Amino acid sequence: AIVSGFLLVEVLNRFNKLSEVVEAELNAISDVRDFLIYVDGQPEKKEAVKKELQEYVYSVAKVEWRTMNDDYAVLNSDTSKELYDIMYAVNDLEMSNESDRAALHFLMEKMSSITTLRTERISIANQQLPPRLKHLLVYMSAVLVVAFIINAGMDPWIHCFMVGSITACVHLLYIVIADLNTPFTGLWTISVKPLIELYLSFNDNDNDNDNDND
Repeated sequence: AIVSGFLLVEVLNRFNKLSEVVEAELNAISDVRDFLIYVDGQPEKKEAVKKELQEYVYSVAKVEWRTMNDDYAVLNSDTSKELYDIMYAVNDLEMSNESDRAALHFLMEKMSSITTLRTERISIANQQLPPRLKHLLVYMSAVLVVAFIINAGMDPWIHCFMVGSITACVHLLYIVIADLNTPFTGLWTISVKPLIELYLSFNDNDNDNDNDND
């Protein structure tokens, strides 16, 4: 019971931490996109930054997400090409006044945050419960169930109820631990939907800007 409780808390904490990091990364990307409004003029260069941000979101949703969900694939946590492209696009912005300089400072901070959060996300996603620890959990659970089966010094109906209850609890506990240990599949999952929505929001913003220009 102690080992099972420890494993449950461990995988639950990791699941929650990964969820928080993904949300923080999404917020940082949105901040970079939204704070471009403080850069005066330069519509083509600002659109270039947005385009590279959208490409990064697409890469995370379609490539990195699938790789993080693969137990046998290893995702490189080093700064990706898409992130470098965003940095180059941001660096190409011209700073002509104090507002531009303040915006550039903020954009650079957020880009640093995105890089750090991506590395943290990949690091957490690559963590898995050691196979031997899983085998230990199964073995100890089997021993517990067998012990209740052997201990027949009670009313047969009560004995059957106890054995059935312990077996069900152990089975459900193992299912929960196994499910939380794979945060991208199963009943408890970190959905890729917010990434897809963020990707599509870039197109909505572009349409709004075109309407304003008209």
